[in-house]
Amino acid sequence: MEIPSERTGVLILRVWVEGGRPDGFRARIVPTGGGHQPAPSAVSAVDDVLTAVRAWLDQLLEPEG
Repeated sequence: MEIPSERTGVLILRVWVEGGRPDGFRARIVPTGGGHQPAPSAVSAVDDVLTAVRAWLDQLLEPEG
């Protein structure tokens, strides 16, 4: 049986579209986990969401040291 890692986290991603606007995509990103918890952020582009998710995963998975 594998011992579970002490490193866990939750990333809350709330996405919505504001009607009537061509750039209506909005997302709020709330990361948790790890010793350092960045502040929630808001973005308005899909690429920015993907970048934030990757950064959160990279931080969670980086070797401890």
